[in-house]
Amino acid sequence: MDRSAGTPFSVRGLVHILVIVALITVSGCSAIGVSSSEDEGLPSEDEAADRYATLDTVNATVTTVRTRNEKTTTIVTQKRERVHSFAYFERVISVTRAEETRPPRVGEDGFIIANGSTLMSYDPESNELHRMSFQTNDSATETTYPELLAAAKNNHPVSQPTPTPGISSLPVVPQKDESGENSSSAYRGGNVTVVYNGTETVDGRKTYRLELAPVSERISLQSQTLWLDSEYLFPIKRHTEFVANGDAYEYTVTYQNITFNPTFEPGTFQLESQEVPDSAQQIQFNTYESRAALANAASLPVPNPDIPAGFELAVASHRSTDPEVVMLRYESTSNDTHYRIGILNGTQNTTTGTPVQVGEYEARRTQTNRTVRISWSVNGTTYYLSRFPADTADDSTLLRIARSVADTT
Repeated sequence: MDRSAGTPFSVRGLVHILVIVALITVSGCSAIGVSSSEDEGLPSEDEAADRYATLDTVNATVTTVRTRNEKTTTIVTQKRERVHSFAYFERVISVTRAEETRPPRVGEDGFIIANGSTLMSYDPESNELHRMSFQTNDSATETTYPELLAAAKNNHPVSQPTPTPGISSLPVVPQKDESGENSSSAYRGGNVTVVYNGTETVDGRKTYRLELAPVSERISLQSQTLWLDSEYLFPIKRHTEFVANGDAYEYTVTYQNITFNPTFEPGTFQLESQEVPDSAQQIQFNTYESRAALANAASLPVPNPDIPAGFELAVASHRSTDPEVVMLRYESTSNDTHYRIGILNGTQNTTTGTPVQVGEYEARRTQTNRTVRISWSVNGTTYYLSRFPADTADDSTLLRIARSVADTT
């Protein structure tokens, strides 16, 4: 989790919330044997589906190695998970990370719990308990691991949905009326090929190795390898490379000491009161389907910005405290460009950068890496607008949006 102000979360696949959580699901140190190139009798799709259906729970040590723009972070957790839902439970047992990389969501002795409708995380260092309500998506078009195996066996492509910075979700079976165009999201999906590349041994278990490759260069995914346990068709190792918002990501996630179908104690996926000190600060995150719904729920003003044609609302979110934040994110329907508008309860440093006039307010324009930002503070409330990627030729549009924010709040 990014603990900086103004970084709420997206419901879309739980993008920014389940970044580490979901990837940690498929991790742990592995011992890889020699690959077999011959077809060792891949099961039919129905047989594979039957095997996968027998799996209910998983317990394992999970290791996630993330590289973002050549900076690497390694996180090890003890993971308990219900496979066929978003309900899972984990605790960080050790953490190592490179210099200048973002720390994990929770530190030593912290935990993350999801029970199908609420995500909770507690970090002892900050003594903060974060809660977020979410809805799972049980879409019938979501491709299962058995279907991926069948795609490789039958040599037909599947469609890769929006990947996220942290986890690339399963591909999706193309619908009959799909045009083949990429997703309108900043992390574009598209058709991928699935190739069976023999068997390998991972942590003492036989796996089917599947190679996913994009058909179009416009897809965010660059490559993905899955090692599916041959008994349960569960990915006990995953390697993914993709590009999001101009950043290059590489993830290797593996399971170690894995136990399939363990019996969990009652309450494993529930938060017990004694697990969190009474002094912990509780922070609530919510996401909304529209700007109007966010405006009705938040005490902060929510603007109605003048966004250029070709952009759609992707995220509308609210953080309850420390500080209170509302955020709107608009993404281009044709490329990776997005605008983010944030309003937070508190005065941040808006004295650095180049002075620009936003209506009656003097704001500041700053640029870091590939993001340009305009911000100003009024009566204890800070407003900011950012564009990615930065484009000095588009400053007039950025200022127009900023003025519309000032006029509607």
